[in-house]
Amino acid sequence: MMFKITQQTQADSQVIEALMTEAFGPKRYDRSVWALRPGAPVAALCLVGYDGDQAVGSLRFWEVMLNDEIILLLGPLAVQPHVRGKGFGRQLVQEGMRLARLGRWRLVLVSGEPDYYPKFGFVPAVGYGLDWPGFVEPERLQFCELVPGALASLPSSGLVVRGITPPA
Repeated sequence: MMFKITQQTQADSQVIEALMTEAFGPKRYDRSVWALRPGAPVAALCLVGYDGDQAVGSLRFWEVMLNDEIILLLGPLAVQPHVRGKGFGRQLVQEGMRLARLGRWRLVLVSGEPDYYPKFGFVPAVGYGLDWPGFVEPERLQFCELVPGALASLPSSGLVVRGITPPA
């Protein structure tokens, strides 16, 4: 089985929309994490994974504000149900994180499965007192350092996460 990862293009939009609907359902925009995604994702970090010529997975990253610092928000990560468990999601996250480390960001935040993301270096964000826009189970919020020491430099409370509104 050949899995190929490429940068997303405009031509992938319909396929990715279908992937997201299948992975998260039609009410995905009701989840609080979408309040942090008012603009466009970071194009250089948006990936699509192909099994042969079929798109079976995608990953996007968005810039968000953590107090006064721009950090990355990982997600959504979507993989077609019929190929879950074959490592496609893992490969997408590994490649996305590799590319993120090449950028100017110090941290990545994810609202995701508490058991899935630690293998990529994510740690619980519970101890940082994040102010998140809306409801989220606290155990879903996790940080990963792109720059060693980035977490140690954060204040122990008063962290506010908010989306970056695109210029008009």
